[in-house]
Amino acid sequence: MRVSTRTAIHRANDENIKQNLKSKKAKEITIPTSSKSITISHNRPRRALGVVTSSALNSQSTQSNSHKQSQYQQQSEITRRSRVPVYVESESNKPLQLHNQQQQQQPQRAEVLSQVEEDEDIDVSSITSDTQATDYELEDDEDADPYEDDEDAQYINEPMSPLMNESIYLKITSAYNIYSKNYLDPEDEDTFDVTMVSEYGNQIFNYLHDLEVKYAPNPKYIEEKQTELRWDHRSTLMDWLVQLHSRFNLLPETLFLSVNIIDRFLSLKAISLSRFQLCGAVALFVAAKYEEINVPTVSQMTYMVGNQFTVAEFLKAEKFMVETLHFEFGWPGPMSFLRRGSKADDYDNEVRTLAKYFLEITIMEPKLVAAPTSWLAAGAQYTSRKMLGRGNWSDCHVFYSGYSAEQLEPLCELFEDCCLNYRTHHKAIFEKYSERRFKKSALYVQEYLSTLLSPSTP
Repeated sequence: MRVSTRTAIHRANDENIKQNLKSKKAKEITIPTSSKSITISHNRPRRALGVVTSSALNSQSTQSNSHKQSQYQQQSEITRRSRVPVYVESESNKPLQLHNQQQQQQPQRAEVLSQVEEDEDIDVSSITSDTQATDYELEDDEDADPYEDDEDAQYINEPMSPLMNESIYLKITSAYNIYSKNYLDPEDEDTFDVTMVSEYGNQIFNYLHDLEVKYAPNPKYIEEKQTELRWDHRSTLMDWLVQLHSRFNLLPETLFLSVNIIDRFLSLKAISLSRFQLCGAVALFVAAKYEEINVPTVSQMTYMVGNQFTVAEFLKAEKFMVETLHFEFGWPGPMSFLRRGSKADDYDNEVRTLAKYFLEITIMEPKLVAAPTSWLAAGAQYTSRKMLGRGNWSDCHVFYSGYSAEQLEPLCELFEDCCLNYRTHHKAIFEKYSERRFKKSALYVQEYLSTLLSPSTP
């Protein structure tokens, strides 16, 4: 049989690709402070993930509400909610805040801030808002326990968000003035890449900053909307969702979008505990349709939940979820902002891989349910650079991420605490990122923290 020239070329290319794949070896992150290497084997059989049983979801049903939520109830170091500045081109060439940020500031708060600025000894970050009162008060004792007088008080998850004050604003403004240009830089390789659309980069990310606020869920929907669900149930579902996402080899964007769909849907509709797993499976199915090229079938999704629901029930639930969210699935995940910030690192692969591990940890943390994804991406990159010894957070990083080191340090501390308790916080994610394809990032973090917290030798 005569073989065409195009077919011969394709076969030659396939042979070259196979040889390159055989010669390549996955590059692993090594720890400079220790000569020991850690290896882990994952010989798990292929099987259906099964159903999250009611006994697993209700394993802690006999505990009191205050004890159930105590593991997530650490007082947030960020005491007031603010927005990250979003940069736009203006005649004054200075960054502008989000339009609705100034609308959120109340006159009483402005008066307190003006009084505090007159006294340099008072910390502006000590201003907190009380949901029971209308006036803003200054904390006399930062270490005082707000629940000291009431032992049976329920600890409510305090949502975390980036800190904003005058010094941070000036820092971001300075970085913007240094790196902002009104023309396309001929020395930047992205300028000549038509897929990067460099001329519209600022406008695109300003729009994404608006969307991350528009499509943010209610950070306290468990307490305010749901009657049968608890944060423990959400953690169990997310752990199962990570395994299901890995089984289908889906994109990271699909996982983050499915989590956002679940949180937004539960912010609007109260569901029963028996339908909670169905909600997670449908959200992953909808997110896959939005992000993926090859989408899992309905029969595959129903099989992964142990055929607990029929195809008709699954499709009916999908229709109800899509209509509840008004077909709006344009929420920008953290991966877009991570790619933007990675430009300051010259797209360092090790930093990005480790940052992905921290980003997946955020889906397990109730405090970060409604946190801006741009802030989470910047915090993951900041923590990765810190653990890998890549140097300080420069003005270039501030420009591309939009956040200063002072805003990201609380996130770094939260990531470290979560990694120290990985067995109870994110076991499935830890096992996933202990594999070689993710450069054993989770194992690297554990050895880094053990070295950091070990007593110093003389």
